[in-house]
Amino acid sequence: MKRIYADLILLSVAFIWGITFPVIKVALNSISPITFNTIRFAIASLLFIPFLLRKSDFNQIKIGLMIGIVVFLGYTTQTIGIEFTTATNAGFITSTYVVLTPAIAYILYRVKITEKEVLWIILAFLGLYLISGFSGEVNIGDLFVFLCAIFFAMEIVLISNYARNNDPVMLAFGQTLAVVLFSAPLTMFEERFAISQINQDVIVALIITAVFATTLAKIAQNYAQGFTRSSDAAIIFSMEGVFSHIFAIIILNESLSVVQYLGAFLIIVSVIGISLTES
Repeated sequence: MKRIYADLILLSVAFIWGITFPVIKVALNSISPITFNTIRFAIASLLFIPFLLRKSDFNQIKIGLMIGIVVFLGYTTQTIGIEFTTATNAGFITSTYVVLTPAIAYILYRVKITEKEVLWIILAFLGLYLISGFSGEVNIGDLFVFLCAIFFAMEIVLISNYARNNDPVMLAFGQTLAVVLFSAPLTMFEERFAISQINQDVIVALIITAVFATTLAKIAQNYAQGFTRSSDAAIIFSMEGVFSHIFAIIILNESLSVVQYLGAFLIIVSVIGISLTES
């Protein structure tokens, strides 16, 4: 595959990830975050069955289940956060997991962190401060999404540690299944689920998130990144927040202040910068 085609595939992945933020926010008007994630990842788990029929390894799936604990925490805090903040903020704040990854790698495995990486992390925090409105009060939604970014960074570090000797499809299935296993029991503590909650908005969000953003995007990402440079991928994935804002404008009529746009810009620069530093 030519590099340009691989980059276009990765751009479509970032595009899909970006659109998930406003469509999930709309769906949360009808369904709770935990119930939504349970159904989303149950569908995604079923979509892995054709791959499991070709080849399966329970030991590798168990490793995926272990990693899936932080995946569950990541998607749970993200979806709850989206309910209480803007889709735009959720998109940009989530993207900071790229910047946080070196710090998490140092904490978990004592992987050396460079001075440049520290500077990019500081820049990202400045961007977070500006995009949150710098009012002195912490928006609970922004806080939950930032926790999500921390958990996603932990996921990246754990995958990097285990992916060398394990099938990425087995790991991905284990992670997806873990979200279902941990989310489903929590639905019992929410208000009783009713089939009427599954309206058109929820169905659209489930199709986009389960089929495209979870299963197909993950497969496409793993495939396409083998045919392009990591620097390309870094710049392309930094567009996730941009796409989330574009679709938040179209779907939710959201807007940012000049200062918040500056914060978003700093986040994008830090994401690209730290990725290029690593590559």
